[in-house]
Formats: sequence, structure tokens, C-alpha cells
Amino acid sequence: MRALIICFLISSGILVSVKSQGQNLKESAASKSDTVVTSGIRFSSSTASDYILKLVRKERLWRNPEDTLRLSLSRLLDHTREPFDSVRTRLVEYPFAPVEIKSSTFVLHDTLPLRWLDKASFIIDTFLLDKDPVIRQKTIVMRVIDPLSVPFAIIPPEKQEQIEALLQVKDTILTEFIDTAYIRSKNIEIYRIRKNAIVPSLSYPTKGISATFLEDSSKIMISKSLPVLMADKRSPFYILPGKQMPDSLQAAVETLLSFAWERDSLPIFLGDASGGRTAFWLTSGRDELYRHWVKNSKNDSITIWMGNPSKYDILLILEEEINVERPEKKRVDDIPIISAEPSRSLVKLQALKEIPIYWDYGFSGSFSLNQNYLSNWARGGESSLASIIDMSSNADYHNKESKVKWSSSGRMRYGTVRTKEKGSRKNADLIELNSQYNTVLREKLDFSSVFYMKTQLAKGYKYPNDSVPVSRFLNPGTFTIGVGIEYKPDKNTSFNVSPLSYKNTFVLDTANINQTLHGIEKHKRSRQEMGGQLVFKNSLTILNGLDITNSVRLFSGYLDKPQNVDIDWEINLEKQISWYFKVRMNLHLIYDDDIKFPVQDGSDRKVAKAQFNQFMGLTLSFRI
Repeated sequence: MRALIICFLISSGILVSVKSQGQNLKESAASKSDTVVTSGIRFSSSTASDYILKLVRKERLWRNPEDTLRLSLSRLLDHTREPFDSVRTRLVEYPFAPVEIKSSTFVLHDTLPLRWLDKASFIIDTFLLDKDPVIRQKTIVMRVIDPLSVPFAIIPPEKQEQIEALLQVKDTILTEFIDTAYIRSKNIEIYRIRKNAIVPSLSYPTKGISATFLEDSSKIMISKSLPVLMADKRSPFYILPGKQMPDSLQAAVETLLSFAWERDSLPIFLGDASGGRTAFWLTSGRDELYRHWVKNSKNDSITIWMGNPSKYDILLILEEEINVERPEKKRVDDIPIISAEPSRSLVKLQALKEIPIYWDYGFSGSFSLNQNYLSNWARGGESSLASIIDMSSNADYHNKESKVKWSSSGRMRYGTVRTKEKGSRKNADLIELNSQYNTVLREKLDFSSVFYMKTQLAKGYKYPNDSVPVSRFLNPGTFTIGVGIEYKPDKNTSFNVSPLSYKNTFVLDTANINQTLHGIEKHKRSRQEMGGQLVFKNSLTILNGLDITNSVRLFSGYLDKPQNVDIDWEINLEKQISWYFKVRMNLHLIYDDDIKFPVQDGSDRKVAKAQFNQFMGLTLSFRI
């Protein structure tokens, strides 16, 4: 690693312990024996290095040749073979002198086995084929000799049948076909000899590639010529990657040596007589100073600041303005008596400057559950399980200096009810986004601009028909933009009046959602209204812990039936019964004159009706 010489010349004494990689450095005669015994296994440094080297070189032992353990073992072997300082000295003193470079050509040869399909066609036989690409067929042909050419008159009658059998002659014809479709399905090229040339050609003169047959035509030799730069015999390199290679190598070596020199570090631990220890890293050129307390046997202590100005130097600086005094016996006449009148003037106090906090964030959630179980109930009924999850978050910005308030909130409410006969159905689904920007006009009165959006999360059905959805995400969706004033008589009550408001109700997917169910005319996707909006919010606590939250939103369109006011009224009643649980009742009333419902009188007439949703159950609530 490197040698360290640390000298502390302090009268009280300092204990120094140097550690490298967590192991104590011991200099004694016994340490010359580098044999280590672990669980009965004995290794010296040389045998341990040889053992690890064998494991690293055997690639078949490793699942992954780039395994982290293998790379770490290789780095460990590099450190055990030779110290870094020796490598650095040799590289610094190495003569990276320019060498003579000559241009030359290398020829690379490779032989490929061939499979001849016929006398003029062949393929490269380096592919594993599951069948022979040459199809051989054997055809037997019967040839009959004309019996008129044989003089039967001179043949005895008993021999004539044998002669007739001999007149039928059998010939065998062997036919060979090349299965080109099978060869091409394997992506194998078929080469042919035409006019003493190979088609397609295996030679590319422009790339220095040529191909020639061996004497027995069983293989073909591919030759490639490569231009290279060759160094003279003074250089340890045979082939150079470029003409600037010696200079580039020298620059790269100097860069890495400088980096390793700066990166190398060594931890030491300084101890004092009382057992205290201070960790200190020896690096190169660090300007920071570290504090160390030195104590003697009488527990007197002084401060020493330690620095590391260079690679092998430690800087020690005694704490400034230190005066060590010990009690001693003196005659009374020798003791000076100094009388001084203390200063009794008061120090002027300055008020602390308030650090403003502009943003405030919050999140709350609740889970409500309502269960009813019936078994052999004579009066009728059905068991049910209903649940609702309600989550809200808010982000509020308040700048008193500029008299600006900006409040944004979001809410997601979703509930289901499950019965044995009808299964699981949705009974609540709401997504709300609300953003309001206020500028203070005077106390309790603000100029206000509001944005409000409402939609649902999942598909909704008009039960018992659960095959045709009547709503889905953003179908319908409603947003309102308004400008007006807000009056807050107290922190729990607010009136927001927006006489100039714009309301848009839209259905994006009119192909699957009937927009007329949501007050939008047929062949349209939206209903746009100009009007006025009033929002009233209030919260109070009564009857020893019953919290009531009330929110009313009224909208009247100026251009179409302004007397018909749209109402969105929601009331929450909560009672805390334990640390985590509450009993909650939610009442939600909606009236929109544009949303019509059929009248059960046999006609096609539709009228607007009040929409009401109520839920009550045990609630698990939390707030952040």
C-alpha cells in the first residue's frame, strides 16, 4: 500500500493505531510467517494466491464469467502479486519513445467443408441437417423382346414357355433430385460452378476476400487480407491499432496513475489515554481539519486539529487561546486582589423574524362498512354487505404579504354493495377536483375565482340491466368556472358567490353512453350554460362530539329557465366512538332540471326528479 511515518511530539502523549481494511498491522518476528489457519485449513500467501488463481481461470466453474465474486478475486490477486507503488514506479520510468511503424498486410485463412450435391453444385457443410438434401429414386423398367425375331420352329415345344419368359428383360434406372426447397428453408446458399467460377461468388476483391478449392475439392479455403501497422523490434507490440498508439498509451497510463494516486486512501484511528478514538482518513491534499481531544492521566484535555496537506504528511495544530493552569500554594501577601465593577447596562433585544410557511398539505381517508345478515327470517329480506372508501387531499398556499390564497383539493369516493342474489354492484362513485384562487379585498371578504369538476371512476348501470352502461369515466363529466366574491364570517363557514359562471356537461363516448340520460340533447356531446353559482360550506360540532359537515352548491342558468336551480347538497355526520373508528352517515341530494326520468303512467313523458343517496356504517378513518 504505502509506508506511513507518523510522529506525535506531545508532552501528554498520544496513542496511534494504524489499520488497513480493518486489520491491525503488526511488526514483529512472528508476523513474518504469513500462514493463516481457518477451520483447520492452512494457507500461506503464495499457496492462497495459487488456489484463488486456479478458481478464477476455470471458467466452467462459474455460471456467469462476469460474476462479481470472480472479478473481485481477480482484483485481489493483482494486489497480492505486486505492490501498487512498484507498478507505478515501473510505469513512470518506462520509456514510451516513438517507434518505427511500417505498413504491412496480414492474410487470414479458414477452410470450410463442402457437400457436393452434383458435379456442379455444392453447399457449405457447416450446418446440421436432419435429412439428406439429395433425393434418390430407383425406377425398374420392363423391356420385352419381339418374339417374331426368335425362330420358334427350331425350338422344341416343351422349351417354348421358358423361352417366352426369357424374352422379358428388367432394367433399373437411378435418378437423383436436389431438394432445393428444403435447403433454402434452412437459409443455406446453393453454390454452382459456371465457366470455372463460383456463383454466387465467395470472393470479394474490394474487401480482400478470395476463395479457392483444395486439391480434392472436399474443402474450400477462404483468405482475407488485412492492412496492419507493424512496429519494429524495439517495441513490445507486434501490431499497433494506430500511428499515435505509443503517445496515447502514455497519456492513458499517466491519467490512470494520477487518478489512482488521488483515490488511494488509508484509515487510521487515534486513541488517547482515556480510551477515546478518532477516525482519520489519510488522503492526498485534503484541506479539511479534524478535531481530536488529547487527555492525560489527570483528565486534562486540549484540542488538536489534524490535517492532511499531502500524501504522506499529517498537520497538527494546537487549539488557539489555550491556557493551562494548575493550583499552587502561595502566601496571602502574594495573591493579587483585583476589584472590578460589573457592567450593568441592558442589552437591546431584537424581535425574531418570522419565517413564513406558504404551503400546507393534507390527506384524509375513511373506510365505511355496513353488514346485514339474515337466516330463516320470516318477514323476508336478504343478507348484504356494503362498503365505501372516501379519500381526500388538499394543497393550500397562503401569502399574507401579497394577500393571496390558493386552495386546491381532490376527492375520490367509491362504494359497493353485495348480496347473495344480485352479486356485487356499485352504489357510490364520485371524483371531484376543486381549485379556488382568492385575493383579499378586506377583512373576511375576498375576490374569488373557482374551478370545479365532477365525474365518476367506473362504469355505472341502471339495474337490473347490467349489460348496457349508462356512465363511465368522463362520461358524463361536468366542470364549472366562476368569478365572484367569497365571504367568511368565521373559519368554519364560507359563502362563495360567482355571478359570472360557465358550466359544461359533456359525454365523450356517445357511441356507448346515452347522453340524453344526462341532460344533453341528442346528436350533441355537451351542454353549455352561462349563469350564476352559490357555494355554501359549513362545519360544526354538537352533542358532545357529533361533527356535521355541510356543503351546498347551487347553479342557475341565465339563458334557459333561470328559475330552475340545480342543487348539489351533501351532508356528513360523524361520531367518534374509539381512537380509530367512527360512525358515519352520508346524505347526498342532487337535483338537475335537465336530467329527466320517465313517469310511470304508461306515457313517454319524462320529468326532473330529486336524486338521493344515503349511507351509514362503521368507519375507519385516518388523517395525515
